Amino acid sequence: MKTKLKERKPYYLIIARKFIFWLVVLMLGIALYLLLTRENNKGRLIFTIVQLLAMLFVLRIPAFIQEIYHFKIPYLLDFVLITFAFSGFILGDVFNFYGRIPYWDSVLHAFSGVVIAYVGFIVIEYLDKEFTIPLSVSPLFMSLIVVSVALAIGAIWEIGEYTVDDIFHTNNQQYMESTRSTLYDEDDIPLQGHDALNDTMKDLMLDLAGAIGVACIEYRKLEKKQKVSQKGT
Repeated sequence: MKTKLKERKPYYLIIARKFIFWLVVLMLGIALYLLLTRENNKGRLIFTIVQLLAMLFVLRIPAFIQEIYHFKIPYLLDFVLITFAFSGFILGDVFNFYGRIPYWDSVLHAFSGVVIAYVGFIVIEYLDKEFTIPLSVSPLFMSLIVVSVALAIGAIWEIGEYTVDDIFHTNNQQYMESTRSTLYDEDDIPLQGHDALNDTMKDLMLDLAGAIGVACIEYRKLEKKQKVSQKGT
């Protein structure tokens, strides 16, 4: 009787997950201790705790999707997702890379367009393999749909940032002239007029650019696959 061996995760993913998990748990313990023992900077500590919990939630997402929907996220995509979340939640917010490195936010937005588009094409490939849905739709049309969805998600993200900024008085949309950090002080100066829109529009453009880059590559693959399929029939 043959037994199906469980596929082992690649070492880079195992190491990355363990490193991020234990680092976040350690930082969460320190943040909770400081929150209970210090009287100042409680707002900053609460913000840090929220970001750390969000990172732990992201680490759980692949297993959750597999348990509920029986869909296994590719290991490379798993690694990309947790690396992206770590770069945003931990490096960007907790370690304030947004404030210390001028282009950190721009790099992550371009990367997010790449990730979202990549996920879109993985879903298309999954539907083709699991449900034998023929790829009779034009590769150009599928690529345009993926790019449009990536841009729409980027727009929804910006709406979320605006809402969080409005409710919690944060600087996710970087409308402050004197700082690029997510949290700002009372003496920081806001941008005025057209300049206040620069970050939002730049982020959407970078989302679009990243998605188009992936779509161009995947379009060629889909076109080639479709031609091979047509020859086979």
